[in-house]
Amino acid sequence: MKVIFLKDVAKVGQHGTMKEVSDGYALNFLIPRKLAVQATPDKVAAHMATQKREGEAKEQHNKMITEAVHGLKGVRIEIAAKATKKGGLFKSITGADIVRAIHEQRKVSIPLESVALPKPIKETGEHGIHIAFGAAKVEMTLAIIASA
Repeated sequence: MKVIFLKDVAKVGQHGTMKEVSDGYALNFLIPRKLAVQATPDKVAAHMATQKREGEAKEQHNKMITEAVHGLKGVRIEIAAKATKKGGLFKSITGADIVRAIHEQRKVSIPLESVALPKPIKETGEHGIHIAFGAAKVEMTLAIIASA
């Protein structure tokens, strides 16, 4: 019997996939527990339409993030952090801190994975930060300023 999975089922199928399973497994386990539905022609058509809409929405979302990343080229972002007199920070600046600062100062949301930070920043000054999302790769400046 061909079924469409409504939820992930370990070692059998992922949410949104169609797969052929044995009739007994489908009728006695998957369908009663609402893990899958039988793949009738109308449900298959609805499933395909839903997948197409989700694909278009994801593509649009990725396009927006790519444009946002391109807009950060050459931008200077400042973060104030407690530091010693020699310039060492009490708390490291991580990718999450950078994403938060970009959102606060530029009103742009980018995913955490797009910030390429080889190691946390532990001193004041200006640092070159690489941001990459898909094919969009830009470099921006991060200024760490000592605060009281």
